[in-house]
Amino acid sequence: MKELLKSSGENERRECSSSNEIRITIEVPREKVFEFTLEPENTPKWCQGIDREEVDTEQIGLGSKYTNSSGEFEVTDYERNVYFELSKIGSEYQCSYSYRKIDDEATELIYFEGMLDGSDLDEPMELESFEKLKELLEK
Repeated sequence: MKELLKSSGENERRECSSSNEIRITIEVPREKVFEFTLEPENTPKWCQGIDREEVDTEQIGLGSKYTNSSGEFEVTDYERNVYFELSKIGSEYQCSYSYRKIDDEATELIYFEGMLDGSDLDEPMELESFEKLKELLEK
């Protein structure tokens, strides 16, 4: 999934039955976007369908487990301010967040989710959630 860091585009959503990609430019430094999206108490503020999220560690990193109404997820790849990946425990679902620094005041956030076995996504993320994230961070 890390290959997503290499390309750039406007705010957009590309979906097929087994994967979904959302790209959005946020006029905020990369570190701030990374920290905001990593913290579980922020997730309900921008992510549709999530009313509560918790993490099992104080310092989030590889092996940390997030729990929300969609299930339990483990951090399976992580590079601070650049990338993190979550895998749903007991499922073939995986999602990743990539943070591409455009300049000191802008970030391209690339979200990708997919089913590793090629099956259909049950409830793909919507661009509207990321537009809400952009609105919250840019105000």
